[in-house]
Amino acid sequence: MKQFLYVCLVLLLVACAGPRVIYDYDIKTDFSKYKTYNYYPDLKTGLSDLDTKRLLDATDKALEAKGFSKTDSPQFYVNFKSQKYQTPSRTGVGVGVGNGPISIGGTIPVGRPDQHLQLTVDFVDVQKDELFWQAEADDTQNSEQTPENRMSFFTVMIQKALSKYPPVKKN
Repeated sequence: MKQFLYVCLVLLLVACAGPRVIYDYDIKTDFSKYKTYNYYPDLKTGLSDLDTKRLLDATDKALEAKGFSKTDSPQFYVNFKSQKYQTPSRTGVGVGVGNGPISIGGTIPVGRPDQHLQLTVDFVDVQKDELFWQAEADDTQNSEQTPENRMSFFTVMIQKALSKYPPVKKN
């Protein structure tokens, strides 16, 4: 019984882990030389104006906490791309008919489809005009969130996306 409760607790923690993030970067980059940033001049996030403002505010706070300064003559640009998509609801009711070797069954989805936001964060060297670091975050977004909850959503997503910047070089 204790093992069952332990497994349930672990599954609950994994399910509430927040955004899933994938990282990629140029292994030849010296990340220590980057201290200043700004946003790509032709920034088109694919989000609403209000969500773009929330995203930029969350990014400013996260980068400033890491010691970066926003300036008009930056060493790197931050660019965003986003994509919204739906997946079927993970909640369902199982239905089965039959007995023995002849039986049929299935699951009827209950509730709305899950809304997802996939956000790509690019860091581009200004002088070289080359991408040197990228994070792709994906999380479920409640379409009925309050403005405060939407700000929290973007804050968590950006903090998770930037959590492994700069990457630690392995010897």
